[in-house]
Amino acid sequence: MHDNLLPDRWLFDQMSQGMLMLDLNRRVLALNRSAQEFLRLGEEEAIGRPCWEVSGFSLCADQCPFHEVVETREGRKTLGFECSRNRSSASLCLDVVPLRDASGAVVAVMESFRDASLVKDLADRLQKKQTLLTQEMERSRTVINSIADGIYTVDLDMRITGFSRSAEKMTGFAEEEVLGLTCREVLRTSVCDTDCPLKWTLKNQKPVQNCVANLVAKDGRRLPAFLSSDLLRDGDGDVFGCIGIIRDRSEVESLKAKLLNEYSFSDFVGKSKSMEEIFGRIRTVAATEATVLIQGESGTGKEIMARAIHFRSSRKGDAFVKVNCASLAESLLESELFGHEKGAFTGAHKDKPGRFELANGGTIFLDEIGDTSLALQAKLLRVLQEKEFERVGGIETLKADVRVIAATNKNLLREIEKGTFREDLYYRLCVVPISIPPLRERKEDLPLLVETFIQKFNARGERIFEVSSRAMAVLMAYDWPGNVRELENAVEHAYVTSTTGRIERQFLPASLFRSAATPGERDTPVRAEEQQILTVLQAHRWHKHDAALELGISRTTLWRKMKQMGLE
Repeated sequence: MHDNLLPDRWLFDQMSQGMLMLDLNRRVLALNRSAQEFLRLGEEEAIGRPCWEVSGFSLCADQCPFHEVVETREGRKTLGFECSRNRSSASLCLDVVPLRDASGAVVAVMESFRDASLVKDLADRLQKKQTLLTQEMERSRTVINSIADGIYTVDLDMRITGFSRSAEKMTGFAEEEVLGLTCREVLRTSVCDTDCPLKWTLKNQKPVQNCVANLVAKDGRRLPAFLSSDLLRDGDGDVFGCIGIIRDRSEVESLKAKLLNEYSFSDFVGKSKSMEEIFGRIRTVAATEATVLIQGESGTGKEIMARAIHFRSSRKGDAFVKVNCASLAESLLESELFGHEKGAFTGAHKDKPGRFELANGGTIFLDEIGDTSLALQAKLLRVLQEKEFERVGGIETLKADVRVIAATNKNLLREIEKGTFREDLYYRLCVVPISIPPLRERKEDLPLLVETFIQKFNARGERIFEVSSRAMAVLMAYDWPGNVRELENAVEHAYVTSTTGRIERQFLPASLFRSAATPGERDTPVRAEEQQILTVLQAHRWHKHDAALELGISRTTLWRKMKQMGLE
C-alpha cells in the first residue's frame, strides 16, 4: 500500500515542504527528505512510530486534526505551533489531507508542514521546480493540493487544463467547471487585457513574479492577489503550456492600509526620515504660540502644513485665515490685511475689517511672504513686535491676538542680501523654521502618496484598485518639479483615463515621459546608473535575479541600490 500511495517517490523527496504519510493508526509510513532534515531524523528511524513521537509538534497533545480529517474526509490547516525537535522557534503551518483509494475510502493521511515564511517564497520555489509540474500534474495532485497558493495550468490557447484545490477555494469555482475555459473567463483579473503575466511568459519565454492584480471570485468578491507564471515544458523541452500561481494579497493590503495610517499626519503622508522629523517638529511647535516660517518649493504642501499646526494648537477652535501675499497689489494687500475705514480711499464706502481682525484669537497664514514690499514688511513687523495695528485711513490702534504662520518658496536670506526683504522681519518670522523637502528628495514617500490619492479619488466611487509596477516605475523615475501637487494631478489624470481598474503606464500624462532635467543639470553618474537599473528592471518585469545577471551585480547589491532609489 505504501508504494501505491506514493507513485512518484522522487517527487515526494524533492518537495520543499516537510511531508509525513501516516496510516489510520497515526503511525508513520513515509518521511520525505525535507521532513528528515527539519526533524533531524532518518526515515528508517521514523517508519512505524506514532506521528507525535516523530514530529514533536506542540499541537499533538490537544489540537491534533488527524481524527477530524479522517472522519470528515476533508483537509485541515493549522497555523501557529512549534516543533520541539527543531531548535528554531519558528511558527509552523500544517496541512493535513486524507488519501483515498479507488473506492473513495480514506486509507492514509498526508501531513505537510512548513515555516510560515516559506509562503512568501513559495512561488520562487515552485518556479525552480517547473520541470516537475509538467505532465506529472495529475499524478502529483495530492501534493499540489496541500499547497496554500492557488495553482492552475493553461495550454497554448490559454485554456485551463488544471485547477488546484486552493484555487477552487479562492475563486469559488470547482475544477470541473473551469476545465476548457480560458483563464480570462474564470479569473477576470484586472490585468487580463493589458498585462497578463501568462501571455507575457509564453511570448517572452521568461517567468513573471508577483504581478499585482485583482481577481473576481464566482460570487463577485474582489480578491487582491499576486500572480506569478512560468512555462510548462515536456520531456523534450518544448513548451506546451503555462502555470499560474495565485497568492492571496489580502493581508498585504491590510498591512498597507495600516502603514498608510501610521505614516499619515493630518493631510500629510510620508515615511522618509525628513518627513518624520517634520512631523515631530509640528507636534512640538503646535503646542506653543511661536511664529512659524514654512519654506519649500511650490506644490510641497505649505498651506496643508500650516493648517496642521493650527488644528493641533490651542487656537484650533478659532479662525484659520489665509492670505496669499503675491495675489494682490500692494495697496490692496495692506487693506486686505489691516482693513480700512470708510472714505480711506476711492471706493471705500464703508468700514471693512482686515484679515488680522478676522483671525483674532486664531491663526493667520501669510503665504508667499517673500513677495511683499519693504513698506508693508515694516507694518507686519510692528504687528509681530507690538501685537497692534491701525486700519488704512484709521487712527484707532487695534490689538492683534493672532498667531502668525508665514510661508515662502523663496530663499529669504538671499532676498535680504539683495535688499528686498527686511532682516529684522525675517528673524521675527523665523522663530521656528520648517523646511519641506521637494518630492524628488523623498521619493520613498511616493508610493504612499499615490495610495493616498487613489483612496481620495475612490471616495467618489471606487474604480481603481492598484498601480502596475511599470506605471510606478515611471512615477519613481520622474523628478516632479511641481512636487506633490503635480503628482496628485498625474494620479488624477490616470484615474480618470484608466479603463482597466488599475493605473497602467499608458494612462499616465505624456509629460512624465519627457525628462525634466536640462542638459548637464542632472546627468550625473549616479543618475545614469539609476536610469540603467530602472531600464533593466522594466525589461525583465522586475525579476531581480535576471536583472542582476544583466547588470553584472549580485542580487543583494541590486536590492540595496533599489532601496536607495526608493524602489523597495
